[in-house]
Formats: sequence, C-alpha cells, structure tokens
Amino acid sequence: MTAPHYHSHVDDPVAVGRRLKEARLAAGLSQRQLSFPGCSAAYISRLEAGDRVPSLQLLRKLALKLDADEQYLATGVEQVQQPPPELIEAEVERRLSGGRADSNSNDERPADGLEDPATRARVLWAHSRQLAARGERSRAAAYARDALALLDYADDLSASA
Repeated sequence: MTAPHYHSHVDDPVAVGRRLKEARLAAGLSQRQLSFPGCSAAYISRLEAGDRVPSLQLLRKLALKLDADEQYLATGVEQVQQPPPELIEAEVERRLSGGRADSNSNDERPADGLEDPATRARVLWAHSRQLAARGERSRAAAYARDALALLDYADDLSASA
C-alpha cells in the first residue's frame, strides 16, 4: 500500500510518470535527450516510475521541452484555453449582426420576445457592451460568452427545425 502524498499540484505520482513517459515517447526523445542541468536522465527515470514527485517548476520545464500541456502532465486534465475577450466580443458582434441591414442597434433592449434565444443573446450582448464601457472587462466577457452560447443554441434550434 502506498503512502498518501501531500503534493497538491499532481494527482498521483505513478500517473504523472506514465503521462510524462507517454509525452516523452510522443516527442521522440530519450530520457537522456530530455534531461537538462538539474534534472538528470536517472531522475527522469525515477519520475516515470512514479518514485518521485516533480516540483511544479520542473513539470513546467519538462512540459516546455516536450511541447506538452503542463496541467495535463500534472493532473491528467487538459488545460482549457479560453479565447481572449476581444475575440469573443468580435464573434458575438459578427453573429448578432449576421450581415443583415435590419439588425437592431446593439444598445437597444427589446421590449418583449425574450423567449427567443437570439433575442436573449442580443440583450446579453448589449449588457456586455455597457459593462465594457464602464471598464468591467471580466463581467463583460462573461456576458459576451453567454450571448455566444445562446447563439449556438439558437443555431441548433433552427437547424433541427
């Protein structure tokens, strides 16, 4: 029975070792080729066997050298890459306008019809723009993402109809 580990940055030393070995083999590197000053091939062997727990700093260096996701190496869960808020805002703007000349101004809130996902997306988008104008970028980005998700939902509804 293995003793519990007290390293919050990894899920399990054996699993980390397995993922490290898989990433190293996928990169076509030997343990010696992966080694660098401060991290010998023998230490990499111990890491891959699950006998040692790499520090967060070492995991970052190994991930960089392997062109791998450090969070995946540490936990087995891939890091979610969020697009910058500016890209989300531009995508919502593009999809809301839809190239239509008759689209409402982004600052107007519809008086009714909020049961329609596309209309709700317009309301969320308008609110997002107001928050952005006040400098509340984080909240604005959250509303913009919600608007984009509603537009995806509206697209799914129209495709299935």
